[in-house]
Amino acid sequence: MITLVKMSLKLLLRNKGFLFFLIVTPIVSAIILNLKTEHTIYTDDSDKKAVLELKDYTHKAVYSGDTSAFIIKVYDASDTELSNYILNQMADISMFSICRAHVSDLTEEAVEKIAKKDAFDDRAGILLYLKADFDEAVLAGTWEQSMKFYIVSEDERQELFLTEFTDCIARIKQVQRVTGDDKPAMLKMLTKIQDQLPEKKVVNLLGSEEIALTEQQTNQLAQLGYALAIITLGFLFCGVCVAHSVIEEQNNKVFTRIMLTKISSRNYFISKFLIAVIISVIQTLVLLVCLCFMQGLDVGMSILSFLLIIFLLGLIFSILSLFLGVILGDVMSSNYAAFAIWSISALLAGLYFPLNDTTKVLKTISYLMPQRWFMDASELLLAGDKSGYSMLLCVTAACLIVIISIGGVGLKIKKYE
Repeated sequence: MITLVKMSLKLLLRNKGFLFFLIVTPIVSAIILNLKTEHTIYTDDSDKKAVLELKDYTHKAVYSGDTSAFIIKVYDASDTELSNYILNQMADISMFSICRAHVSDLTEEAVEKIAKKDAFDDRAGILLYLKADFDEAVLAGTWEQSMKFYIVSEDERQELFLTEFTDCIARIKQVQRVTGDDKPAMLKMLTKIQDQLPEKKVVNLLGSEEIALTEQQTNQLAQLGYALAIITLGFLFCGVCVAHSVIEEQNNKVFTRIMLTKISSRNYFISKFLIAVIISVIQTLVLLVCLCFMQGLDVGMSILSFLLIIFLLGLIFSILSLFLGVILGDVMSSNYAAFAIWSISALLAGLYFPLNDTTKVLKTISYLMPQRWFMDASELLLAGDKSGYSMLLCVTAACLIVIISIGGVGLKIKKYE
């Protein structure tokens, strides 16, 4: 096996295409990491925790609201301290972006006509109309009759908003039992209770808490995504080069001569597996050398953590392209498949742009891509959460088990044919 590994490495190092992907892609990734750019995907938390006032009801909420949050456009005909309190409580939840237009001079029929138009022209998930008597209706316990919900989205966050809105009304009614109808005393007690409540944490679709990153960390995460996209291409095509050597050895009867020795076919493919591991190590070391020449580089985490991310992701894609090339048995088909996997997986994993505003189906599909998990682990490490290491190891082990299992079945089928 050692002889096979040495022989294969010597042949690969004579391949100009292999050397290109082995050296150039880490260099390009290092350059991308060192770029000093600002990304617009960051939004300040202070903007999310305030009701955004629209110029008038004709102004679209999508132009003012936080596009990464669930936008609610409010037609407020009440405009009282109590309605302001409720809307500010909703805006304080970071997953909601409350945009309010004052419509005290409009009739209910006019607002309904405007809402029907905005349902098609604006990109709000819920249109909420608070009637002029909303304040008194809340105190009287008939608040459902003094407001209207226009649900114009299939986003699941609409249910969370309705739940939070109802809970807020329930808290007001509880305080009302103590203070009576004294609005100033009621609002004072509500504010005091709110200050004593623990800070709410938004939960994403997978059940884990969202990480609050600073603007600098958000930019670093975006840079990391671009760098992973480039270096993944290098890992894939280096693995294709290893698969190409296997195909050539089979076509030139080298594999047959090797089988005449004491080595088994299993050990032969284990040697190719070890070559893929060595290639991942070499590319990671090349990237390390490039990073050493970058002055003032800050990736937001320790260099060892960053290199661990690169190595484990490279190991996955090197093994994937190796088995893919061997099963396909054709160099050109392997190249096409490798490029397709690289482009589609990087796109669906969110390496180029965030997937916050996409559908639930697309978000679920993105978690089939290992890069998405590596980006989530990187986000944890940027925030100082050490659980990112366990996520990296578990995802790598799971991906390798799936790839090796499917690849082994494919090789057996091909051998039988």
